[in-house]
Amino acid sequence: MKIAIDARSLESSKTGIGRYLSNLLKYWKNEENTKFVLYFKDEIPDNELINSDNFEKVILKNPLVFSSNFFFQHFLLPYYLKKDKVDFFFSPFYLKPIYCPVRSSIVLHDISYEAHPEWFGFNSQLILRMLSKYSAKTAEKIFTVSSYSKSEIMKYYHTNPDKITVTSLASDDSFRKIEDLGKIKVIKEKYEINKKFIFCVGTIFSRRHIPEIAEAFEKVLDRCDEYQLLIVGKNATHPFVDIDKKIEDINQKFEDKKIVHLDFISEEELLTFYSSCDFVIYLSDYEGFGLPVIEAQFFGKAVITSYNTSLIGVGEDSVEFVKKNTTEEVLKSIEKVIFDEDYKSQLVKKGSENLKRFSWEKCAKETLAKLLNG
Repeated sequence: MKIAIDARSLESSKTGIGRYLSNLLKYWKNEENTKFVLYFKDEIPDNELINSDNFEKVILKNPLVFSSNFFFQHFLLPYYLKKDKVDFFFSPFYLKPIYCPVRSSIVLHDISYEAHPEWFGFNSQLILRMLSKYSAKTAEKIFTVSSYSKSEIMKYYHTNPDKITVTSLASDDSFRKIEDLGKIKVIKEKYEINKKFIFCVGTIFSRRHIPEIAEAFEKVLDRCDEYQLLIVGKNATHPFVDIDKKIEDINQKFEDKKIVHLDFISEEELLTFYSSCDFVIYLSDYEGFGLPVIEAQFFGKAVITSYNTSLIGVGEDSVEFVKKNTTEEVLKSIEKVIFDEDYKSQLVKKGSENLKRFSWEKCAKETLAKLLNG
C-alpha cells in the first residue's frame, strides 16, 4: 500500500504537529509492504528520521512561484496524489484538500475552535471551523488523541463514532534527561535563571490562564522568595492580553527578574528546563490531550494542571488538580506543592506509574493498522 502524508510540519522548528508526525514515522520507517510519500512545501529537512527506503520525499513545486499553504493543500496536493498513484492520504493536521482524489484521513487533535470560537480570530475561525468540519465530513477516517476529543467531535460534527479512532500521545521518544550540571548551569545563566524555578510551557492561548499563574506566583513570593517562574510560549491570546507588561510589573515590584518569558527555545533548552525545574504547571480550560503533563512526568516532575476536559483522564490521580482556574485556586495548588515535600514526592511517584499508560509505539501501530485495514 502507498500512503501519502502532508509532511510540512517537519520543515521548520518542530511544533506539536511536527512532534506527533515524527514519532509516528519513527515506527513506520521499517514497515513491510507499505510505502510512504512525504510531501513537502518548501524544502526537504535534513532529518535522519526520514532517511529510509520506505519514505519517498517530494517537494511540491508551485508553478506560479509564490508560497501559499492554501495553494499547496487544495491545488498541488490533489494533483500529486493522483499523479503519484497513492492509495491513501494521511493528514496529521486538521485539514485535507477540498477535492481529494484518493481515500483520506485527518487528525483532529481537538476542536476548541468549535467549542470556544471566541478564543480565535476571524481568519482562524474561517479556516478551522469551515474547512475542518468539511474535512471531517469527507474524510474516510478520523484520528483523535483522547476519549474526550472523540466525544467533542461527535457532539459538534455529529460524526459516527465508528469513524473515529482514539490513539493517545506520549512523551517524545527523542526526549532524554539532561544530567550534565555544567550544561544546565550555562543554559540557566543564559536566561538569568538563578533560583529554583517553576516551569510553564506551551503556546499562550487565552484558555491557558497565564495571567492567573503570574498573579498567583506573585502572591507566593510574599511567603517564599526562593523561586522564579519560567514561561515558554508565544503569545497567541485573543483578544490580546499583554502578558509581558504584567510580567514587567511584577518584576519591577520585586526589583528582580522573578518571572522570565521566552517565546521560543531550542529542543536542548526544553530538555534542560524540564530536567532542572522544581515542578511544572500547565493550566487550560480546554485541551484535546495535554502533552506537557506527560512530558513533565517523564522527567520526574510533579505537575499542577486543570480539572477539566481531557486533562482529567490524562492526569488521573497523578497530578495536583486546580478545580477552578482562578488566581486564588492556582495559589493554593502552587503553595501545596512548594511547601509539602512529601506530597510533591507522591506526585512524582504516581506520575512515573501514570506514564506506563502512554506509548508512541502503540500510537503508531494502532494508527497504521487503522489506515491499512479500516
